[in-house]
Amino acid sequence: MIWKQARGEVSAPYLPVRAERTVMWQARRLIALYGFTLILVLFGWSWIFWCWMLPLVLGQPFLRAYFLAEHGLCPQVANMFENTRTTFANRVIRFLAWNMPYPAEHHAYPAVPFYKLPQFHALTRDQLVSTSDGYLRFHMEYRRLVQD
Repeated sequence: MIWKQARGEVSAPYLPVRAERTVMWQARRLIALYGFTLILVLFGWSWIFWCWMLPLVLGQPFLRAYFLAEHGLCPQVANMFENTRTTFANRVIRFLAWNMPYPAEHHAYPAVPFYKLPQFHALTRDQLVSTSDGYLRFHMEYRRLVQD
């Protein structure tokens, strides 16, 4: 996707037209940063590999599964309460993720601090369009729907 964006193929239903140029330039800068980082690693800056690249590669599968639960099967519209899923997780997951299992609330009102998201959820729960009873349940349902 980043290569398409860097080439100017940015159009998305949830993205305002005025933001397309910004996304294109951000993608180009990110590719340049990755290229520069690779050059530094090749010239012996191995700490970049151990402290950034390896953790990035190891963490991406978990992050992708997390983001899929947030946005998978949601419509691509501008309304954050509609295009983002709130996943009801246990206390441990909410603690480890800094209450980000409330992503619809976070994306709709990013100024709300992470520690206030549970209380804010109580105020906005009637506006939520997509919810799931846990990450495992979402992925089981997603797999069932994709296979059909």
